[in-house]
Amino acid sequence: MKKTTPPAAREQAGLARKGLAALTLSALTLSALPLSTPPVSAPALAATATPAQAEANGRHSIRYASVKACKTKDGAQFPCGPWRLGLRGGKQVVLKDALVWPRASNGKTNKSMTAPMAVSGDGETVAYFRKSDGRVVVRELGGAVHVMPKIALPRGIGMEGLDLKLSLDGEHLAVEYYDETNRQPTRVFDTSHPGKPGEIPGNTIFQSFSGDGQAVLAGVTTDDNTTQLVTYDTGGNELSRVEPPQVVANNEPHALSSDGRTVAFLTGTGQRPVLKLYDIGTDQIVRTIRFKLSEENLPYMLDWTGEHQITMHVTGAGDMAGAPMTILELDTGTGAVRVRDSYKMPKDAFTFMACGG
Repeated sequence: MKKTTPPAAREQAGLARKGLAALTLSALTLSALPLSTPPVSAPALAATATPAQAEANGRHSIRYASVKACKTKDGAQFPCGPWRLGLRGGKQVVLKDALVWPRASNGKTNKSMTAPMAVSGDGETVAYFRKSDGRVVVRELGGAVHVMPKIALPRGIGMEGLDLKLSLDGEHLAVEYYDETNRQPTRVFDTSHPGKPGEIPGNTIFQSFSGDGQAVLAGVTTDDNTTQLVTYDTGGNELSRVEPPQVVANNEPHALSSDGRTVAFLTGTGQRPVLKLYDIGTDQIVRTIRFKLSEENLPYMLDWTGEHQITMHVTGAGDMAGAPMTILELDTGTGAVRVRDSYKMPKDAFTFMACGG
């Protein structure tokens, strides 16, 4: 079993390729809220929704995507298809037209890794490379397939040299490239009407879409070796730029809220993580929420899923084969935490990625 990599770690690897520090941003008007709250205990992590409840609440939405691990004669592991979508309620859907092995810029197939894949935060949409023609497509669970323009895979860039990221509602797709010269801009497509994409400068690192999918957060390293947070609209127009304090820059994961002002991020791990909100307009930490987990856990994903709601994916430390994944919803107004869902990651997965949100 190959150890799967949380999104935060994958982003950190991308940052290393571009020489940037990991940063993100979120937004929320919080002037009326207190600056801290007492610790809040989350419900026991074993409080899993029943399949019937999950189906009723999630409409068979996607929990995760994975590819099975196979072994060579000498015991080495490699990904073997097809892509599988684990749904709320326990069902599984096979994506027969999704490319499993990426193709390099010279057309050769790399069978030691998986091609990029993304799942929207609402669990209703996936983005991937289509097996038949190598085009980037965005598929809705309802059946509609949106084909992105050929520029989504520029000449000279292999499929292994980019990353796909969907907004919470699946209506926007960001394609980020890891070219050595940082010349390729991150392209942001409207998935339903994918004409000319918005472009974000190639010297930035894409961090997240805002909760409503209408803005993008990126990190930039300056000539003075400091890091800035920059927000853009989906057309590529710069909205704001700030150099945040180190406590923001040095902690992850992060999430961008719908109002484009507040960065949500976690500090601490284990059983006592702390959620903090940073307002880029005032350059202040405006909210600190302490809560408890019933056992040792690591943050996996962090997303804004409402005006005052943060959704957190947490998993146990160590190898992720068969490990539990728990999805918590935290109210930023009251500090209340509840378990929305939990499941076990596939034991046979070579690649695993949870849906955000």
